[in-house]
Amino acid sequence: MAEHEDLPYIVIERRSGAAVPFLWGALIGAGVVLFWAPRTGQETQEELREAVARIRDVAGERVGDARDVVLGAVDEVRQRVQDQVDAVRDAVETRVDGVRHAMESGRDAAREARDDLERRVADAKRGAASAAADATPAPSGMSAPVDVDIVVTEVVVEEPTRRNDLG
Repeated sequence: MAEHEDLPYIVIERRSGAAVPFLWGALIGAGVVLFWAPRTGQETQEELREAVARIRDVAGERVGDARDVVLGAVDEVRQRVQDQVDAVRDAVETRVDGVRHAMESGRDAAREARDDLERRVADAKRGAASAAADATPAPSGMSAPVDVDIVVTEVVVEEPTRRNDLG
């Protein structure tokens, strides 16, 4: 055996021979199937049509179910988004109402402060006028008391421009 291991060896491959036996096997198999077929061609076609119809019905039902699930999910998401938009709108309207109330309160307080200041100024004028009438003449070299007018200007609070973007 050791003598043959040193010798070169040759491998022969047959590439074209595999297709011919395959074709013979396919032809023989087709003949056997036709010979042993339990139904006629028309019966087989009818059975295939019924199977396709069943598959189409099942597929239609599944597509309908999937569509219902997707539409339900879309409606649910739409409702959640609408609820969130409504909640934000309500929060904004509440804050706008609070700011309006604060502005009105500020205007009222400014009016009251102006009225109080005008009353005090009027009291101070009357007090200064009566003190001047009661006062003795000024000594020589000093001038007579000067009548001073105090002017109160109106306090204006501007209302911010309204934007009605909430509706």
